[in-house]
Amino acid sequence: MIDPNTKKWSRHDHGAEAGTPALDPVVIDPELEARLAEEPPPHGWVDRAGRRGFREKLTAGLSGLKHAFRGDSSFFAHTYRGILIALTAALLGIGPLPWCFLVLAAALVFIAELAHSAVVTLARALGDPDEPGLRVAREIATAGVLVAVVTLAAVCAAVFTSRLGELLAWW
Repeated sequence: MIDPNTKKWSRHDHGAEAGTPALDPVVIDPELEARLAEEPPPHGWVDRAGRRGFREKLTAGLSGLKHAFRGDSSFFAHTYRGILIALTAALLGIGPLPWCFLVLAAALVFIAELAHSAVVTLARALGDPDEPGLRVAREIATAGVLVAVVTLAAVCAAVFTSRLGELLAWW
C-alpha cells in the first residue's frame, strides 16, 4: 500500500485486523534513490512496457495457430482424427457430459501439440536441434503429446464403450 504521508510504498498495514501483526514500513536507502533518479530510463521505456491489449493478444494467438498448422503436419492429422471422433460421437448420439469429456481431451492434445511445436521452433532457432540439450527438450515435449493422445484414446474408449453398451443392451 502507498503511505499517504511519504507517497511511497510500504508494507505497513494501517487497517490490520485485531491480532494480525502489521509489517514495518519499507525503508528506502536515500543514496540508492538518488542514484536511481540520476539514471535515464531505458530506451523505449513506457508505462505499459511488455503489456499488450486484448486485440494484440488475439492477433498474436491466431498468428501462432497459423504458424503451427502450416509448420507441422501433426496438426492436420490430429484435426482429421478429431473430426472422425466427433462424427462417431454424433452417430452414437452421446450425451452432453461425454461430449464435454471428448472436447476437453481433444483440446488437451492440441495444447500439447502447440507446446511441442513451440519447443521444436525454439530448438531450430537456437541452432542445431539435434544438440543433446535441445534433443532432450524436444523429447520431453513429444512425451507431453504422447500423454495427451493416450488420455484422449482412453476417454474415447470409455465414452464409446459406455454408449455402445447402452445401445446394445450390454448393461
